[in-house]
Amino acid sequence: MTSFAASQTLAAASTSWLFTGVGVVIVAVLIGAFWFGSRRATRKPMPPQEPQPGADSWQPPEASQGSDPDHRA
Repeated sequence: MTSFAASQTLAAASTSWLFTGVGVVIVAVLIGAFWFGSRRATRKPMPPQEPQPGADSWQPPEASQGSDPDHRA
């Protein structure tokens, strides 16, 4: 085995370890991001449980007032 072939083998082995390490770091960051996001979602305040005014309306508030800025006559 020549020194050139040995250096190519060594370079290939170190490159595979580098890609493996980078992959492990990326997976760890993604798992941490999902974990952190789920913690934030559980701390979010719950919406009020009482009925809201206009909750049973079929029209948005702008249409019920008669002033629709997108309406062209």
